[in-house]
Amino acid sequence: MTEIPDTWSPTALPHVETADGQLRFLGRQVEGCGPVSDRDAALLSRCDGSRPLDGFSPADRETIALWRRHGLLLMAPPPMPGPQPTEPAVIVSPHPDDAALALGGTVAREGARFLDVFSVETWTKDPYYAERPALTRRLLLDEENVAARVLRARVELLGFVDAADRDLRRDAFFTDPPWSDGFAREEPQLFDALLERLAALLAGAGPLYAPLGVGGHVDHVACREAVLELARTGRLAADRVAFYEDQPYSLFSRAEETAKNLGARLAERGLGGLRPKLLPMDDEAALTKCEALGAYRIQVRKGIVRRVHRHGVRLAEGSGFPAAERIWLMRP
Repeated sequence: MTEIPDTWSPTALPHVETADGQLRFLGRQVEGCGPVSDRDAALLSRCDGSRPLDGFSPADRETIALWRRHGLLLMAPPPMPGPQPTEPAVIVSPHPDDAALALGGTVAREGARFLDVFSVETWTKDPYYAERPALTRRLLLDEENVAARVLRARVELLGFVDAADRDLRRDAFFTDPPWSDGFAREEPQLFDALLERLAALLAGAGPLYAPLGVGGHVDHVACREAVLELARTGRLAADRVAFYEDQPYSLFSRAEETAKNLGARLAERGLGGLRPKLLPMDDEAALTKCEALGAYRIQVRKGIVRRVHRHGVRLAEGSGFPAAERIWLMRP
């Protein structure tokens, strides 16, 4: 993978704390960094994504390199050159992180608008954050904002409550098979509210990406089914719609199986089947995606980020590109 250019800007992660003169990250003291001096605190505040690396002194750059090795900050590319599309792609993201995990490389190349649907969430396997749900809820959104800054995307929060925090779904938020539409209607009031919010927010003519539902997470399925219902009833042009392969679920379940069975269901309802399309990533897009995914530290492990990258490399084999993402288009 290519080196980070000096024109990229260091961006501190929101999990960094400097309480009591010590540097803490993800609730734990950072070993090997020593006490935080006034100079360090000032430098950390300047790592806000607005200053390119070549604008820092050599001594500051050494400290930034140390912090980067410890995972305390990311590097954000400069703004996209030239005029931006008047109607950028819209990505229906069930939760903060889903759009970047699935389509971060495409967003890095083209920009996008994220609609984070179930954006009120506290789920984590990290004991420190599991004991601090209010902090976790805030930091999960802060992570999304940092990743979006790296990807040069815009974020809108819809404010629906994540399945893991809904009483009905708390202990069972996966459905089998994932191409079923049954779960979407088991919470009719929520589904109808989601349908109306999306109908208003998806107006326009630009590309629209929705989750394919690989893995069967009920929030992903609900988003997919809402988009399909809007297309079925003519409130949304079907030729705008494509489905992305949910990550990290596509690492463990075959997206082709979900697409095949969902496509058969759609064909029965007059919406046609599904056909795959590769979206290639060049080296810079692949690098930007990996950098952005480093923001998601509470729910996404580093090993998952590496596997998502390797998955993209495998998808691109034989294409001449270093990596790719795959979507599924509806066909008449």
